[in-house]
Amino acid sequence: MSPSRQIPLKFPEDALSFETMEITSANRAVCAALRNVERWPYHAFCLIGASGSGVTTLAKAWAEDRSGRFLLAADLDRIKPKDIDEIASQDVAIDDVDALKRVDGLLLLLSSVERHGTHALLSAHTVPSNWEFGSPDLNSRLKAAPLAEIAPPDEAMMRARLKRAFARSVLAVPKSVEDYLVTRLGLDYSQIEHVAEQLAGASGERPLTVPLAREILGENQP
Repeated sequence: MSPSRQIPLKFPEDALSFETMEITSANRAVCAALRNVERWPYHAFCLIGASGSGVTTLAKAWAEDRSGRFLLAADLDRIKPKDIDEIASQDVAIDDVDALKRVDGLLLLLSSVERHGTHALLSAHTVPSNWEFGSPDLNSRLKAAPLAEIAPPDEAMMRARLKRAFARSVLAVPKSVEDYLVTRLGLDYSQIEHVAEQLAGASGERPLTVPLAREILGENQP
């Protein structure tokens, strides 16, 4: 297989915690709000962010920080009502809430969380007003929940995310290439993983340089 057509290998990595993730001005306020559950005005909290912004990473970190549970919306859809009360006996994060199929499960979960005095973090890519669940009771509960949105990345966050993306493919990235990518991508989460995969897959055994990165990405690439 030629170097230009190698398939990038991704290696498993440990999940990030609040202690190990990069904290910058882009996420500092959100992280503080998530961790200070005693100051939440409601037992549920909504977290949203653009694709690639780290919504799932933060939800998992919060669940770990609270010694709680992390579930996807698809998991909640499959859980029997009789088991939801047991789940709500500890803090629980539900990710991809805007993909939820059954509203009764979430409504029951929020009621059980309130009864147990625990907390629920609901994360998604769209604002709660777009979660068309068709349940006035559930919608009113979501309106009562505080809402935080992950801000666009600052330069420090972009550099940290680029380094982590390249580390998964064990690709050494000189600072000159890092500087070039930060300038080229701008402060935008959405292209990080795609660009890292492109460079890891096409560079082969060649040392990554700015001219090579330009060649691989092409002038018409974002």
